[in-house]
Amino acid sequence: MAPSPLAQKAERTSAAESQDLQIPDSFRDLVGYYLRIAQEASFQAISKGTSAEDLKPGWYTLLTIIAENPGLPPSDISRLVGRDRSTLTSTMKLLNARGLISRRRNRADQRSYGVRLTVEGEAMLEKLRRIARAHDARLDAIVGADKAHFIAILRRIAEELGDENGPST
Repeated sequence: MAPSPLAQKAERTSAAESQDLQIPDSFRDLVGYYLRIAQEASFQAISKGTSAEDLKPGWYTLLTIIAENPGLPPSDISRLVGRDRSTLTSTMKLLNARGLISRRRNRADQRSYGVRLTVEGEAMLEKLRRIARAHDARLDAIVGADKAHFIAILRRIAEELGDENGPST
């Protein structure tokens, strides 16, 4: 069924508006702006690769960290992913509700718990790993021979700003 005339007009208007959009002059030399835009573009590309709206790009990082560090408490996971624990909590609850992770009380300290992947979590991680590898190959092609230098700069930004902001909790 063909789009209605009103829908066609909206599509033309939207396309015309996007051509008129320009980066504000005050953003043209801001590293932070381009970091954010690049991250969003990268996340959108990964999301397209998952073909499921409920899969989030950040899950790959979380599931990998949990797989490689079974029993790690959420506070340590939050430090490794660079997110404070309060924003990580909702994602962890969702992963738990989906059956991708399990939480087990720490025998030495009943107030804390460790996190592990379930069998379903391992299967999801493998699916996300394939998507991430394909996506990283695209990024490698974009960055090219400058990859080592680019990663070094990003690492320096993360380390210096992370140190400046103190540890995440």
